[in-house]
Amino acid sequence: MSFEIKGVEELLRKMESELGERKVSRVANKALNEAGEEFKEGLAQAVSSYKDTGATADEVVIGRASKRGGRRTVKVGWNGPKQRYRLVHLNEFGYTRWGKTYSPRGSGVIRKYIDVAGKQYVLDVRRRLEDLTK
Repeated sequence: MSFEIKGVEELLRKMESELGERKVSRVANKALNEAGEEFKEGLAQAVSSYKDTGATADEVVIGRASKRGGRRTVKVGWNGPKQRYRLVHLNEFGYTRWGKTYSPRGSGVIRKYIDVAGKQYVLDVRRRLEDLTK
C-alpha cells in the first residue's frame, strides 16, 4: 500500500528553489526515515496482538528513504532469522487447505493498522518537513 502526501510536492519545489536540491533531498529523507521508524514500531505492536513466539513483531524492518520513479519512498517489511516474511501473508489473508478456508486470529491486523496509521504517517512526514525547514 502506498500513501500520497498532498501539498508536499509544492513545498518541496519551494524548498528546492530556496535551499537547493541536495539539502531538500537530505531533509525529505530524514523526515521519511523518522516517520517510518514510528510506523515500524506501531506495526510491530499491531502484529504482536497474535504473537506466539514474537518473531513476527521482532522481524519488522524499515528500509532507508530513497527516490524511485521520481518519488521518495520508504519500504517496511519483514526480515530476520526466522523468515517471517514467508508467513505474514498467511496471517493477514488466511489460507485454504484441502478445500477448507482458515482465517487465523491475526487476519486483517496489518490492513487495519495501515488504514488507521497511514493518515497519521502522512501528517507526521508533513510536520517533520515543516520542522526541519525552519
